Amino acid sequence: MKQSLRHMTVALTASAILTTALAGCGASEGSTDKSGPGAITAVTDDQLKGATLQMSNPFGNCPEATGTNTDLSKAVGECATLQTLVNKFNADNKWGIKVQRLGGSAWDSYYDALNTAFAGGNPPDVAVMHGSSLVDYAKRDLLVPLDDLAGITKLDTNDIAPAAKTAIGYNDKTYAVPFDVHAILAHVNVDIFKAAGLVDAGGKPKLPTSTQEFLADAKTVKEKTGKNFMAVARSGDQLGIHTLHSLMQQQGGDFLSADGTKSTLDSPQARTGLSFLDEVFKSGYANGNQTYDAAGQSFLNGDAAMLVNGTWVVDEYSKKAEFNYEATNFPTLFDKPAVWADSHTWVIPKHADADPVKYRAAAEFLSFLNANDSAWALGTGHIAAQKSVLNSAAYKAAPQRANYAETGLSIAHAVPHIASWPAVAKAVRDAIESIWFQGRPVEQALKDGDNSINAILTK
Repeated sequence: MKQSLRHMTVALTASAILTTALAGCGASEGSTDKSGPGAITAVTDDQLKGATLQMSNPFGNCPEATGTNTDLSKAVGECATLQTLVNKFNADNKWGIKVQRLGGSAWDSYYDALNTAFAGGNPPDVAVMHGSSLVDYAKRDLLVPLDDLAGITKLDTNDIAPAAKTAIGYNDKTYAVPFDVHAILAHVNVDIFKAAGLVDAGGKPKLPTSTQEFLADAKTVKEKTGKNFMAVARSGDQLGIHTLHSLMQQQGGDFLSADGTKSTLDSPQARTGLSFLDEVFKSGYANGNQTYDAAGQSFLNGDAAMLVNGTWVVDEYSKKAEFNYEATNFPTLFDKPAVWADSHTWVIPKHADADPVKYRAAAEFLSFLNANDSAWALGTGHIAAQKSVLNSAAYKAAPQRANYAETGLSIAHAVPHIASWPAVAKAVRDAIESIWFQGRPVEQALKDGDNSINAILTK
């Protein structure tokens, strides 16, 4: 089920009304020490007993599927894995802390619900937040900094994978515990690659290493099997944009300048990436009008040699595919390995009453989640946030994980870490989709995209 926020356009920066309404949450730290690290670490075991936490996350409700299960080895999928983690924490923590899920926030309305909770003065006690959205909230002083709480969270920043490390920080402070890295991968129908003669001596698929090789392989697959070489959700979805973003990153480019202050959409890297993708679609090697569901189904039906999709479908496809399936790193077609990535993280929202007991209980729950990073990765397909997990024998022995562990260690390239990223991402999508679906000239679309993005960045 599509439950993750992996490829949605997250809610734009809150309005002035919302910012004003939230001001009290950030102001409380200046008027009282109750939200400071000293007060939080001073909370005693007796004070923690029986604390209740309200948790907000976008992974859905699945009480029937999980019940009271605490066996993480039996949990598969985002909803079931998280609920099992909650069950286990509730059952095992020595203080009797209980974590309860706040209902009513599906994946596509999650940030709307979260913003409404903040505006109403009643944010959750713990919440999932994408790295691409974190800066907006941290900049407005809505999150509890965690640097001085490392003794509780047990967060070792030296062990965090690069993309996940980018996701949790702002202005030299840590505001979150990373939960994963999610990135696009190549999902491969090995049988089609074999039929086209595109496997090595051991039967492993040989992915292309350049755009020229990609087009040659696509032609071979078409001629020998009649199948498309690639499937990707370009219509009504961001996976097409993520693919272009990855191709730009492989050329050393990005949508923004390195300091995040200027648009670089109108660039040679964007033109080259767009030209390559245009040739792929026009040559009939991929269907450029597929939705997310259509692209996934065409792959599962055996109609495409390779699907561009994320980490979140690995376990689903491992079960559903009626062919020899492999998930692996997205192919490097230009100068260096790189691929679009984001992260799920856990944050502690600030409250007007700044109850140190609630904050301490929340930090203990985050410590538990941090210690179970491998369980989340193994249950969902997402890439573990910790390098030690990615390098562990147990992780690499799990189905498919060794094939794309390197994405987490070095290939994943986090989106620009700025407060206005959600708005910038929408402007990028509007510009690119005007080329793909409205026939707008590339030069004009990229130029207009630059202007729109720069206007956002200078607000």
